[in-house]
Amino acid sequence: MKVRVSINPDQVALEDAWEHYQTSRDSIVQAAEHTKRSVFAGTTIPSSRFFAMSIDEVDEFFAASLDETDKQACLFLVASAEAALRVDFLQRVYNRKKDAVSRAFRSIYKTACNHSRLTVKLDEDILETWSARVPKAKTRVGDLRGALNYRHWLAHGRYWVPKLGRQYDPSGLLRIIIELFEDIRLANQ
Repeated sequence: MKVRVSINPDQVALEDAWEHYQTSRDSIVQAAEHTKRSVFAGTTIPSSRFFAMSIDEVDEFFAASLDETDKQACLFLVASAEAALRVDFLQRVYNRKKDAVSRAFRSIYKTACNHSRLTVKLDEDILETWSARVPKAKTRVGDLRGALNYRHWLAHGRYWVPKLGRQYDPSGLLRIIIELFEDIRLANQ
């Protein structure tokens, strides 16, 4: 998986977000195993927070940590996908590519500039264009739109009850994003 469409060195590429997630998850699993062995054996506990915890309580703690890590990964994966889509949009506008999507993007960009809009909207402008111009990508665009709703819920503190229609996990989100990117690339060949 190589999805590095970056014009900004601070932009987190999809593969970097995935690698960070895997490293974090592995670390939590290893810490859980070490802590449970220590609690079970009655030896020195690695952290005072686990003092007087039962094995079940330690399991609950680490399960919650893994769940939070999954949510953070989902947030970063969708944010990375958004960045890649926005960079692709700008490259198509600035490089004046001749395909139908690039022409549509230039029109959107020109309209946004003429109306003093500071940003082009990901959903209404970029994703809608991909959905309309590349029929094969329509389903994948719909999947990413659902993931955007999940990302909004995560990014805004999870203070409301989300109506998502499906569960999201990092590997499922990665699959949605990669499949969309593949559909988009196939359209440009």
